[in-house]
Amino acid sequence: MAEDWDHTIADEMDEVAVKRLHRIEVRDGNGDPDQAVLEIRYRKIRILRPIGMPKYYPAPTLPVIHAEERETPNNRNKIDWKSIGS
Repeated sequence: MAEDWDHTIADEMDEVAVKRLHRIEVRDGNGDPDQAVLEIRYRKIRILRPIGMPKYYPAPTLPVIHAEERETPNNRNKIDWKSIGS
């Protein structure tokens, strides 16, 4: 969860503008070369303190990176990758 119980990390990332486009080469379901254009978003997000963490510790702020393929390909799964942490 992001800073409150009603707002998730996914909600936060939906509000972030695309920072970069990145083209990569991947393989399709048949093993043939294919290209993917990824939209890259990143942001530091303050999250809720884990349950059991003493209140005197501040809520952690973590970097979040989201790489999502711009268009859905016909011959393989769409790339949708998220990384949360330091």
